[in-house]
Amino acid sequence: MKYPSIIIFTLVLCFSAQLLALRSSGGRFTKSESNFFSSVGRIQAGTVGTPEVMLLGSSITGRLPDRAQGFAGFANMGCDGGSAVDALRAMDRGNLPVAPLLVVEANTLGRELNGQTSEVAAAMEGGWFRVGMKVPAYSAYARPAAFFYSILLARRTGDYGDPASGEDLKVSSSPMLLERNPATRMTPAEAALKEELVAITRRLKERGCGVVFVWLPPARSEGMIPDWIHALIAESGSLWWDLGNEADPSLVTLTDSVHMAAPSAARTVISLRNGLPKK
Repeated sequence: MKYPSIIIFTLVLCFSAQLLALRSSGGRFTKSESNFFSSVGRIQAGTVGTPEVMLLGSSITGRLPDRAQGFAGFANMGCDGGSAVDALRAMDRGNLPVAPLLVVEANTLGRELNGQTSEVAAAMEGGWFRVGMKVPAYSAYARPAAFFYSILLARRTGDYGDPASGEDLKVSSSPMLLERNPATRMTPAEAALKEELVAITRRLKERGCGVVFVWLPPARSEGMIPDWIHALIAESGSLWWDLGNEADPSLVTLTDSVHMAAPSAARTVISLRNGLPKK
């Protein structure tokens, strides 16, 4: 009986240390040893409790802070290597819960035009993913390696600062409805994806979800949003908000060509908090 007791005692110590580390980090680690585990953990953590706003998108969204960093009511569901379409499809199928308000990153919706399924989207169909949503110790956001990778990420991207500071991107506009453009031109792939997402968005709205499509910083170099995305927003009756082009450029700092540093990411969520419609 000696060795089994030692094993059990060791496991209890390990799980206790894991739970203490999770608690000290705000409920989840923000980075794991790969983009895959980071994304799966982020989405699993986003399903816990009853968030008021879910942020759906790619790794651009994944850099935004949420309730784990003190931004109450926000759950980050960003999918590295994927797009908001991954979460929208999972919600439509019932594999993910929904929130009263869904913020859909428009920047990377075009990734879905290649017809390939991301690794994270495939993982959300599996039983292990569902177990991780229910039992934190078995989730991807509780992996021991994530504790150390989260520290390294924080050193690279900076600190999110005080969620109550009120320092936003100095955007003067607010979410708006778009009118349909009769001159819209789309490829067959764009038209098919647009129709699919219009149908999904309408079904989610029937379940009580508000939907806001947002272009996150940085600004688009080409100016106008793609015709098929404009049509998607207009036909689904969703709201549109261009934070990328309207943000004060001096307040948008990137760690590479597309991902925001922590101070800019925090200002983005504060802008969303200030300007999104209240459900």
